[in-house]
Amino acid sequence: MDVRTIERDLFERLKGIAERTPEGEWRIASARRSTIPARYLSEYGQLAGAAALFPDASLPWLIGQIETRPAERGLHVQPVPEEDLRGQSRTFEQLQTAVQQHRPCQFTYKGKPRHTHPYRLIHKNGIWYLAAAELNAQTGAQIAAQQLKNFSVARIEALRVDEHASFAPQPEHLAYLERQPDIWFTRQPVEATLRVAAAVAHYFTRRDLLPGQITRADADGSLLVTATIHHPQQLLPIVRYWMPHVRILEPQEWDEQLILSVQETLRQWLPENRAKTRSEKPSKTRAGKKAGKTAEKQTAKPAKEQP
Repeated sequence: MDVRTIERDLFERLKGIAERTPEGEWRIASARRSTIPARYLSEYGQLAGAAALFPDASLPWLIGQIETRPAERGLHVQPVPEEDLRGQSRTFEQLQTAVQQHRPCQFTYKGKPRHTHPYRLIHKNGIWYLAAAELNAQTGAQIAAQQLKNFSVARIEALRVDEHASFAPQPEHLAYLERQPDIWFTRQPVEATLRVAAAVAHYFTRRDLLPGQITRADADGSLLVTATIHHPQQLLPIVRYWMPHVRILEPQEWDEQLILSVQETLRQWLPENRAKTRSEKPSKTRAGKKAGKTAEKQTAKPAKEQP
């Protein structure tokens, strides 16, 4: 029996247990190993977006932490609230395969049928999104050839992946996704300028709160912050959170929009506008209870009519 026959026999008998390396050597199949290569820890950190989570990202430090008993570790990372997609694992798996194999997808989103070319699944702030180019249902052409759209995976319904067709990803879309830091897609970003008061300046310098953020400290301790904004909702919620310590300088129309929304909110909260709502609910105050009891007595024992 020659060597080739022995190798062929081994391959057949050990299929799924052993595998051949590119160098011609045999090793235990990855799925059968009780441990994983240490480098996978770094790759997982990159995949999960946690590469910069710890000050020391070296493998020896990370392995040392894993081998330390949890009670003695001295570290605890508060998890970011994540949406639960376990009920849609099949949809997620289909979308991932479609992205990797460049398969067109059809689905219902917000009650409308969508025809798309999927490009990437993106996780942002605990939510999974599909970045895709939407197509015209009749012509098959892209609705906006120069722009991608985001679709919340949790809201995708009736997904169908075309297993018999494929599309050629556009290089400009791929390059755009590589440099885009958010799930808001637009080809005409706006440069916004903010004035941040000294009282909260530290929060804007310890980490970037806005995409493409650049800060300049002034003599009074305040910051002039510029950011590259693709959609107003990237900016306005941040400014609302830090009011009144943050003000939009540019674009002025966004500042005016924010002021109008605050004024409208305050108008709805004014006592005279809430009086009707309060009058529709039973009063819980002591005076209200006393008035209620008096009314009950008057109802039970009507007063005598006046002569």
